[in-house]
This record gives sequence, structure tokens and C-alpha cells, in this order.
Amino acid sequence: MSGSRKVVSTGDRLTLLTSNEEITLRRVAFGESPVRSMRAQDLMQLRRLRLIDVGKEGPTLTVSGRRHFDSLPRAAMLAGSGPQDLLKEMTLILRKGARR
Repeated sequence: MSGSRKVVSTGDRLTLLTSNEEITLRRVAFGESPVRSMRAQDLMQLRRLRLIDVGKEGPTLTVSGRRHFDSLPRAAMLAGSGPQDLLKEMTLILRKGARR
């Protein structure tokens, strides 16, 4: 699972992230996880890809990192309060994919 990379468009280029790197990117975005609880190799790779910067308060998303995070799929519960909202969100995602 951790070895498979997913290709995700960040606008002008494609970035390859493993599932673990995606999780770490989400944890950085939410800012609620201490650095010591995040995978060091994921943090190094995200920094190498310029998706995060490391500051005094810990890692933060760069502009590219924010775009990448915003492109990640959201949990079904965040989409809305019922099956109609979920269906609507899925339809939007499928339409976006068809335009590429």
C-alpha cells in the first residue's frame, strides 16, 4: 500500500504521492499533529516536492501544497448530510475527470 504512488495534477505539473505521503500532507494541512508523530521520510519527500515548508511552528503547506491538498478527495461525511449530497459531489468529480 505505501509503495504505490498516485499521480495527482497540481496545475502545471504532476506530483506523485504515496498513500502515506497523502496522509502526512493532510496532517500538515490540518496542523493538529505534532511533527514527532509524522513519518520523517514523508516530510522529507513533501519538502523535496516543495509541497511543504518547515518553520518555527512546524511544517506548513506551500502554495503548491495547498493546491495539492485541495485536489485530494474528501471524506464522504464532509460532502454533506445525505446520499443526495454524496451523489452530487460524485457527479461533479466525474465531470471534472471527463473534461481532462
